[in-house]
Amino acid sequence: MDFRNSETLKNLTRAFAAECQDGAKYQYMADMATQQKLSQVSTILKQLATNEMAHGKVFYDYIGSACEGGVDMVEIKATYPMQHSNLVEMLKIKAENEQRQFDSVYPNFAKVARKEGFDDIATKIEQIAKIEACHAKVLSSLYQMLKNSTLYSFDEASKLKCMNCGHEDTLKKGWKKCPICGFDQGYIKITLTGDAEQIE
Repeated sequence: MDFRNSETLKNLTRAFAAECQDGAKYQYMADMATQQKLSQVSTILKQLATNEMAHGKVFYDYIGSACEGGVDMVEIKATYPMQHSNLVEMLKIKAENEQRQFDSVYPNFAKVARKEGFDDIATKIEQIAKIEACHAKVLSSLYQMLKNSTLYSFDEASKLKCMNCGHEDTLKKGWKKCPICGFDQGYIKITLTGDAEQIE
């Protein structure tokens, strides 16, 4: 099939737009976290933003290479979630959105790509979908910890580390200010709960 007339071109364009939006939203959420003195939460969100922009570039580059320089205009019909709330609720909303990309959006895009004969694109979409599932777990973990006030408070003593000076201690509750450098609690390294992968 001619790529320029394919549904896959439209799906890659949709995916590019969605990834760029997600990258921007995570930057906005990182700013919210910084304002709340949650430095490590902000760092995690910035890393997710970087991931999303990298995904967008993968889709953008596929279009550029398949169409020898791209396409002047790609007409698409798409809907995008545009919720806006406080940081805690946004973590929940974005976790659900990332899970939806993994569960249905990207599997459907991959299925279409395979049907149209673009197996390499389908494989790449499936690989990126798995990353979105990891993002969903990270966001869900942060949401639960902030909602339940367990980001720096634990049932059992846990090893804590200041990401500014490296001070470590084993406590049930994180310090308000690092006893060595005086940096805020928000610089304590976050250990994600459940099966979420740690973001460095």
